[in-house]
Amino acid sequence: MPLKAGPTADPEYLRATEKGLREDEAFLVAHEPPPAPAAPALSAAEQARRLREVAPAAFLYGTTAAILGEAVDVEGWKAYLDDFLKQLGLTAAAGPVARMMGVQLALCHFAVARLHVRAATRTSPAEVVAYSGAIAHLQAEFRRTAIALQAYVAGSARRTAVAPRTSARPPSAVQHARRAKKAQRAKVANNGNRIKGRVRGRKHAFA
Repeated sequence: MPLKAGPTADPEYLRATEKGLREDEAFLVAHEPPPAPAAPALSAAEQARRLREVAPAAFLYGTTAAILGEAVDVEGWKAYLDDFLKQLGLTAAAGPVARMMGVQLALCHFAVARLHVRAATRTSPAEVVAYSGAIAHLQAEFRRTAIALQAYVAGSARRTAVAPRTSARPPSAVQHARRAKKAQRAKVANNGNRIKGRVRGRKHAFA
C-alpha cells in the first residue's frame, strides 16, 4: 500500500519507507513456513479404536467441563477411567458389556455431582426441588447399575468355571479295532444261537 505524502513529509523518506515495507513483506512471504500437511484420513478400524479408547473419556470431560474447565483434559479423564475400571476388576477379559457398565457408573457419579453443585447454587425453591428429584433418580439408577454389574460379572465367572468338557476321541485305528471286535463277538453269538436251534430241533425229532 503506497504511503501518502503529507504537507510536510519528505518525498525521499516516503519512497525509502515504502521500499523497505515492500522488502520486509517479500522477506516474510519467502521465509514463511509452509502450511502443515493435512492429517491423513483415519481408517474405519482406527476410528473404531478411538471410539473404544477415547470416547468415554471425552464424555466425562464434557460432563464436567462447565465446572472444572480446562483443569482436567481428555487425556486426564482417560487415565482416571482406565484406573477406575482396573479397580473394578474390569480388564479387557471382562468383556465389552461389563466395561460399558463400569463407564456408565463413572458417568452417573459425576453427573450426580454436577447436579449437586447446581442445586446448591439455586435460589428458587422450585429449581432446588427439580434438581433434588433428578439427583435422587440418578442415584437410584447408579445403585441398580452397580448391582447389575456385580451380577453380570459373577455370572460370567460361573459360566467360565463350568465350561463344558470336551472328551477326546480315540484314534481312528482304535475305533476300527473296536468295531471289528464287536462284529466278531456278534458273529460268534449268532453261530451259537444257530447251533442251539439245531440241537433243540433234533431233540424234538426224537421225542
